[in-house]
Amino acid sequence: MQSDVELVRGIIEALNRGDVDGMLMRMHADFEWRPLESSPVARVYRGHEHVRGYVEDWLGTFDGLRIDLEDPEDVAGRVVAPVHAHGRGRASGLALDTRFCQLWTVRSGVAVRMDEYVTRDEALDALRSR
Repeated sequence: MQSDVELVRGIIEALNRGDVDGMLMRMHADFEWRPLESSPVARVYRGHEHVRGYVEDWLGTFDGLRIDLEDPEDVAGRVVAPVHAHGRGRASGLALDTRFCQLWTVRSGVAVRMDEYVTRDEALDALRSR
């Protein structure tokens, strides 16, 4: 049986390949994606249809969009996954180069939720408050 960290790694690898179906097959049908609060598209994306639209928008906006996991770990039954996102805006040519942290919830081998935070410490604080 794969670990929760391996599951998250598989989701990110599928995203980096542009394999949205491969990403969604590892997520519950009611999966919730909660982007950074500071994001211009910050809202809850719930369910495969909305998550697909959100991800396909990002893939269509950036050339070479890639998310690199930086030492993800299982903490108190959640996956704390600091990431480095980079790419280049298709229309603007501006570089995307940012780090933030994802907090994944996995149940029975399927991702059910992911929240994004500015820092790992912020994600850990949120985890402690749950």
